[in-house]
Amino acid sequence: MRQLGVYAQEFTGLEETERVDMRNKTILVTMVLFVTLSMLLTACGSKAKATATQPAAATQPSVIQPTTAPAAGGDGQALLNDRCTKCHNLNRVTSAKKSASDWENTVSRMVGKGAQLTTDEQKVLVDYLAKTYAP
Repeated sequence: MRQLGVYAQEFTGLEETERVDMRNKTILVTMVLFVTLSMLLTACGSKAKATATQPAAATQPSVIQPTTAPAAGGDGQALLNDRCTKCHNLNRVTSAKKSASDWENTVSRMVGKGAQLTTDEQKVLVDYLAKTYAP
């Protein structure tokens, strides 16, 4: 009977060791998964942030070819309707009240962003905007 007790003790001790080993493995696997998931989320978050600051190619305005002369004999409204509304609606223009120099800066900035206007068309458009949407 004594021998049976010794064997029982060894078996019970072995089970306890196995339980500790299993618990340690579980903790280790959980930590590895947590670290891996954290790194994945950090990488995805960084990419989303970089993507958000750089506009996608699909959202870039289409290129409009300039005419050789101002539209409709120098009609600023026609230029506004034809060129400016390719990228945004007229509310953006009609709600702005700017001086001639401010409109000139705005038109120059838009040309820098891809608006296709000749030098003469820019002048016609700025004159129209300054007269129509002055402060």
